[in-house]
Amino acid sequence: MEAPPGPRGRRGFTLVEILVVVVILGLVMAMGAALLRSVSVTQKRSITAARLANIDAALVQFAMQQRRLPCPADGSLSASVGGDELRLPSGVCTGNQVRGVVPWKTLGLSASDATDGWTRRITYRVDKDMSKDDALNLSGCDPAGTGGGVGLLGACNAACTSSTLGTCTPPATYLNNKGISVKNLLGLDVMLPAGTPPTGAAYVLISHGESGGGAFLETGIVATSTLVDGSEEQKNYPSLVLQVYYVDDQASDVGGAAHFDDIVSRPSILAVASKAGLGPRSH
Repeated sequence: MEAPPGPRGRRGFTLVEILVVVVILGLVMAMGAALLRSVSVTQKRSITAARLANIDAALVQFAMQQRRLPCPADGSLSASVGGDELRLPSGVCTGNQVRGVVPWKTLGLSASDATDGWTRRITYRVDKDMSKDDALNLSGCDPAGTGGGVGLLGACNAACTSSTLGTCTPPATYLNNKGISVKNLLGLDVMLPAGTPPTGAAYVLISHGESGGGAFLETGIVATSTLVDGSEEQKNYPSLVLQVYYVDDQASDVGGAAHFDDIVSRPSILAVASKAGLGPRSH
């Protein structure tokens, strides 16, 4: 009798086939990681936008009650001891706002409310005049007025009447040369206190985005940046004193030489005063 035929030899994968599979798996994993990172960044930017809006609302509430804006808190302090505005009795912010972050305790917020989606503290700068007593109260200004400002800061004249418009201060007169300048990466004016009409920002809130750009952590330590920020973007760093201007250029959020990933809120003085019920009125 003939022996039954033996089993056919099993052919294994070749080295080339294994390498092809490894490469394909690597590409799939890389694509998946990139997709997850994109979703994560989008979520963090969404969280940041919501927190900036919440801080904007808290600042308006503060203005309604105090008729001014608060000074920044010291970002280098831990959450247990920091969070209060640093302001002299004269109304001037101490230290020329160096290390300035959102004063969450002064605004009635939690420490986490004053951080962005990357858990870094949000930088805060306020116009040096708007932190003084009654500085945000434009209710004494009259759009039909023709007079100049009186008293401290060229304040609006609350005693003006419709029959004495020559004593009434128009809003543009009061707002002239007040507020914070904002430019884009090309150095072009976005908000200009000396413009016609003047459009200075009452304050600037800055999340330093994905890169971290010099932002303070909740511990008071400066975060390590994941990218090298350009010289213009570095003007937004909280470790510096109040700058001549701040930078907002979301149109250049494209990476590379034009990289800009800061998320900025910069309402005008008139906008904040109006929301707080302190805007100009007819007399």
